[in-house]
Amino acid sequence: MINRFNIKIRMAALAVCAVMTAVSLLTVFGGVNASAVTFTPGFTISSEAAVMINLDKDVVVYSKNADKKMYPASLTKIMTAIVVLDNISDLENTYIEAPLVVFDELYGQNASAVGLSRGEITSAKDLMYSMLMRSACESAGILAYYVGGESISNFVDMMNEKAAEIGCTGTNFVNPHGLYDDEQYTNANDMALIAKYAIDNYPTFVEMACTTEYEMSATNYHEEGWAHIYHTNNMLLRSSSYYYQYAKGIKTGTLDESGRNLCTMGSRDGNNYLLVTLGAPQYDDDGNVTYSVYDDHKNLYEWAFEKLEYKQIVAGGKEVSELQVKFGQDSDFVRLVTGSDYSTIWNTTVDTTRLKETITIDEEYLNEDGTVTAPVTAGQKFGTYTLSLSGEEVCTVDLVAQTDVEISLMQYNIDKAKKFLSSKWFIAAVGIAIGLIILYIIIYALSGKKKKKRRKVRRKRKF
Repeated sequence: MINRFNIKIRMAALAVCAVMTAVSLLTVFGGVNASAVTFTPGFTISSEAAVMINLDKDVVVYSKNADKKMYPASLTKIMTAIVVLDNISDLENTYIEAPLVVFDELYGQNASAVGLSRGEITSAKDLMYSMLMRSACESAGILAYYVGGESISNFVDMMNEKAAEIGCTGTNFVNPHGLYDDEQYTNANDMALIAKYAIDNYPTFVEMACTTEYEMSATNYHEEGWAHIYHTNNMLLRSSSYYYQYAKGIKTGTLDESGRNLCTMGSRDGNNYLLVTLGAPQYDDDGNVTYSVYDDHKNLYEWAFEKLEYKQIVAGGKEVSELQVKFGQDSDFVRLVTGSDYSTIWNTTVDTTRLKETITIDEEYLNEDGTVTAPVTAGQKFGTYTLSLSGEEVCTVDLVAQTDVEISLMQYNIDKAKKFLSSKWFIAAVGIAIGLIILYIIIYALSGKKKKKRRKVRRKRKF
């Protein structure tokens, strides 16, 4: 009996060890759940909404009113460019005739333009350059009409489908150029998603959107050299007082209803950022024209280049806590350590000792008394270790066992025996057994008395 019982226990222990080993292979480095912390610079941003992303690590480092409903203005043309690039593979050799419907829509709206006319035949390449650099609304319309199968409405549907595919949740387009419509809206988060998608997936977009000056090719209406265009972003122009050598592209957008919008990239010393700002003022408190939007971008880039760095926040293998282990062969406890490293973009002025630690042990792994049962396998997950700053989560990494703890079969068997002896079933069985014994004794005693009476009766009969 005892040998068979021990064999069963050993087999169960081996099965548990096998399962734990499989789990440890999956969690040996520990899972990481990170929620990037955004930092607040020590200066004021005039834009109503903004999102800044470190492109190297895909981390949001600054955010202001990121989900607030705003009007995109000509930042709309970034999405227009994406849809065009999805549908025209050879921009240079695709020629498009400008339809009347495009100019009818733009008539009287004071829309930005490069100077194309109805019936003019232009390459898709020139239309893209003029749309992104000069924010030419007629170029956007011509491209949309062509790609949409002679239907701008169809093209707009394609824009919204693409926005949904990218992951936008607060954006809706009704035109390809960005002129005001109450039903055309976005937010800084979505606009940053769209811009980053364009940067990540279309080298041609980056080349065009970051070009400072460009010569439009001859058309059936214009001779060679008819238009030498410059980017509308003054941060790119050396002749401008707003020139900033680390800025690149991408798109400007201004309407009375939207304020000044701007999307740029900034690169210095191998660090690359994307910045989208929406709703900067066009006029100061005295009614004078202001371009504080450029100050917003320059100041945020300087802050990021000077104050932010890629830093390790958690080192894998750091001892955090320990758990008591039942039936351990050589130890009655196991140390819990962080299952992985975690690094992120960090503000060098913020001391990491300010981070608050939170240790969470998953109850599913615990016995009622708070212990765990051997065997334990190195790398086995028992909980999570979270760091937060001012209530904002920085990261969460797995807490895993540092070492193996083998099971002691002797302790296991003794415990099972004790539990069995103290179980209600055993006590009930003993009670029943005692009751049966007593009943047997009573029956035996009664039967003995009857036998004596019978003997006495027989003796009397003999006499």
